[in-house]
Amino acid sequence: MEDNPPIFIRESTGLVKEAGLWDAVSINVANMSIGAALATIGFTLVALPTILGVNLVYASLIAAILALPQVIVYSILVKYIPRVGGDYVWLGRALGPKLAWLTNGLVLGFVVQDLAYYALISFAAVFQLKSILPMLGVNASLSLTEEIIIAVAFFSIIILTNILGTRHGIRLMTALTTVSLIGLLVAIIILFITPRTQVISSVSSLLPQGYTYSKVSLSYVGPEFTINSTLMLLPFFAIYVYPWLNAGPAISAEIKGRGALHWNIPIAFLLALLTLTIGFEAMYYSLGFNFINAALSNPNINGLINGNVNFWTIAMASSHNTALSWLIGIASVTWYLSLLAYGAIVAVRYWFALAFDRVWPSFFAYLSPRFGTPVYAHLFDLGVSSALIIAAGLFYGTFTALYGATVGALLYFMAVGAAAVLMGVKNSLKISNTSRITLIIAGSLTITVMAYLTYQFLEYPSIWGGNWLAYGVVIAAILLGITLYAASSYINRKRYGIDVSMAYTEIPPE
Repeated sequence: MEDNPPIFIRESTGLVKEAGLWDAVSINVANMSIGAALATIGFTLVALPTILGVNLVYASLIAAILALPQVIVYSILVKYIPRVGGDYVWLGRALGPKLAWLTNGLVLGFVVQDLAYYALISFAAVFQLKSILPMLGVNASLSLTEEIIIAVAFFSIIILTNILGTRHGIRLMTALTTVSLIGLLVAIIILFITPRTQVISSVSSLLPQGYTYSKVSLSYVGPEFTINSTLMLLPFFAIYVYPWLNAGPAISAEIKGRGALHWNIPIAFLLALLTLTIGFEAMYYSLGFNFINAALSNPNINGLINGNVNFWTIAMASSHNTALSWLIGIASVTWYLSLLAYGAIVAVRYWFALAFDRVWPSFFAYLSPRFGTPVYAHLFDLGVSSALIIAAGLFYGTFTALYGATVGALLYFMAVGAAAVLMGVKNSLKISNTSRITLIIAGSLTITVMAYLTYQFLEYPSIWGGNWLAYGVVIAAILLGITLYAASSYINRKRYGIDVSMAYTEIPPE
């Protein structure tokens, strides 16, 4: 037993600043699953009690406005506390040692639901690949076993790249996100510049037998906007897009330059807002509001049961150009892969931060002398995610059933809002009164928004995957986090004379 054991496992993390501004923006954009949201919005519209007056453009704008307080909170805190694990560090230091058990419960609930999401995204990437290959003249017949193998291979390649070097992992993620954005912009331009008659003719080939453009359009009778119906769609954006601002902060200790550190969140948020909202508007502009709402909410058309109509396939069919069609198709898949690439980086940073605080075993913060990467944390991530991918493959019929696990993330973001309020009230960051008051107000509004979204998830479980599978994942992960903290606290105190709660009294070193 050391006479004066250090609070943290070492005096510096050992991680290197490898991420520039575009890397930091890219990892945030990848986190906000824009491409996946555009592809799967129909699966949610099917579940709504009514689609009358549901306006995707207005829903995106409203969801973005509600996310602004969180953007402010994250932009301020990452500026003053740029550490590995980002919001985990903020939350732990704000709640302090007495509530360290709660911090650990919430963060594990957050990361575990993330891993479940990555597993579903891995499998969804294979489904997206299968949906576009026939349009490109490629036979896409795969067995379930082959689909699972490909999904695991996607994530394994990404993990291996990260093990070989943080720089390689970041560059891969940035490249995938950049290709995805280029493909999305090309798809949007095509939908805006192609005459509607040509788009209608092209999309008619995607409709199942017995359906025509006119028949589908005439099946929708209702207004283009009602506030109540549109608000019902807000949890969809909470699942995919606007609250997901934690990726940049999680790697903030590895971001080069103050400008990149301070501006990556606002830039990524604005980029996500514009591309997603304009993407929805492009569908309305090219095919009409009535057709889009009717088609996407019909499981026989949107691909849930039959057909293959979504943002990406509409743009591919409308391009009438083989090269552009391939670009759009590839981008529709790289959106999913960029999500996995971001996940492979970010989840490991939470494992690393927990180990650095001595709460988790130290090997999670071990850095390979050869590669300079947390190799064991990456391998653990791969093992857990591969198991979940196999489970997702076997039970993929319940794809939306795990939507309810998002409640774990909302509770976590709510707690981060509370942390911002506590830091502002105590002025623990030693910032100006203006910044402190801004932090208090933005934190309070973040709590309110997250509470409202949580209410929507719990009030309408049949829409948002509310079941004991989803809720069980969240509850079990939170309880496991609390249990692991208690066990770690006991072991460290008895064996090494270390009080792990003291880590939550200091900002960890870079």
